[in-house]
Amino acid sequence: MIIVFASSKGGVGKSTSCAALGSYLASRGNRVHVMDLDQNQTLAVWSERGKVENLEVAAVPPEQFSEHFRTVAQNAFDHVFIDLAGVREITLMKAIGKADLVVIPAQHSEPDVRQALTIVSDIKDIEETLGREVPYRVLFTKVRPLKTRLDQFIEEELGREQIARFDTVLVDRISYKEMFLNGVPPHRKEPERGAGLELAGLAREIDAILGADSKLQAVG
Repeated sequence: MIIVFASSKGGVGKSTSCAALGSYLASRGNRVHVMDLDQNQTLAVWSERGKVENLEVAAVPPEQFSEHFRTVAQNAFDHVFIDLAGVREITLMKAIGKADLVVIPAQHSEPDVRQALTIVSDIKDIEETLGREVPYRVLFTKVRPLKTRLDQFIEEELGREQIARFDTVLVDRISYKEMFLNGVPPHRKEPERGAGLELAGLAREIDAILGADSKLQAVG
């Protein structure tokens, strides 16, 4: 299963959601390879702070994307995660074209949602070129514990635009922020609550979207 984390805007939670979900699946016995294409190499640095069994992270320069992807495809990984840079360029199009699912992280803000709509438009263009559906979902991140009228309005706007989103959201939790300081995955700090429950819910939704072939082992 190839999951692409995409946004043409920085600071939306791409790397956070990629690392959190990847480490969660790895802890359940899935072999996960993460391609870190962000120029800051956030995930590559994180992976050196705290090794996670069954998960490997590679910093990949954009110009080496295709070559690295072909190499990874020859290995027996259950999942390949692609964390794209927060810019709209050719590598984004290449990655979406290979995706089984595109996750579009966004906060409850007009700029984030506007950029999410841009990615959805790109996906539609690529679908026409490929002649196949590319499933996607908007994932709300850094969500306030208490939903505001603005949050509700933005979610309703996505519904009116018929933009698909996850029911699960990632709440603004300290465990997600600390992950990049101490290397500890969020689900380890909160295995039966908080981040642990959110990541389990997110994995179940992905499994439902992609069907039995997605092989999200032991996420129930």
